[in-house]
Amino acid sequence: MTSIDPDAKWALVTGAANGIGAAFAARLAAQNFGLWLVDKQHDALMAVTRDIAARHGVTVTPVVADLQKTADQDAVTEVIAQAPGLDLLVNNAGFGDPDLFQTVLAESHVAMLQVHVVAPVCFSRAALPAMIARKKGAIINVCSMIQYVHTPGNTTYGATKLFLDSFSQRLNLEVRRHGIEIQSLIPGYAISNFGKTAEYKGSPRSAIPAYLWSSAESVVDASLRQLGTGRLKCVPGAFNRVVEFCLRRGLFSPQLMRRWIA
Repeated sequence: MTSIDPDAKWALVTGAANGIGAAFAARLAAQNFGLWLVDKQHDALMAVTRDIAARHGVTVTPVVADLQKTADQDAVTEVIAQAPGLDLLVNNAGFGDPDLFQTVLAESHVAMLQVHVVAPVCFSRAALPAMIARKKGAIINVCSMIQYVHTPGNTTYGATKLFLDSFSQRLNLEVRRHGIEIQSLIPGYAISNFGKTAEYKGSPRSAIPAYLWSSAESVVDASLRQLGTGRLKCVPGAFNRVVEFCLRRGLFSPQLMRRWIA
């Protein structure tokens, strides 16, 4: 399988200002990738951009964009369309809301659909023609273990991540003959700013056992190691793979899932 050409390395990462996105940016820069980094957090994005450029000496272009907004999605799509050498697209941007569906503002549900569904679909559509023409490239879509969990709360989050996983697997059927792979990355609990937003205020995430948490760097390392192997669903960590297997087959009781999902 021909995923990434070591002689022409360019990647675009969304949600790149912290967490898994920032870890992708740092790891890719260390592999001599030039980068487009997308995030809505201006100051944090600029700090990551400066740090990576200084440490690795690669070209890093920040793109400040709020992917809830169509105009900002269009701006990122234009960047991708004008980057015929793009080898890797990482659709990582996302946010959650653990509250019950009817208590969350309708516009928040729509915003989540924009970030988790519309933006990855548009960006993948923009990236694939050049990848197919060059017969190389990869797209990593960051999904979630919650897509398998059927408990109250996180309804739109889980549904959108399930869509993203299904989208990835189906798209592979179309593009793999061109040497392109679409990876579903399904981390467990990863250390990041994800759960530090206002939506998670009061959420008992501190009660989650330490052994369930992974560093963002370990998640990214597992994802990048798996590219090119032909395995298109990446669940980092042996324990997480067991959990994912059990969740996917409904082997955990709802009571146990409610204790783990915060």
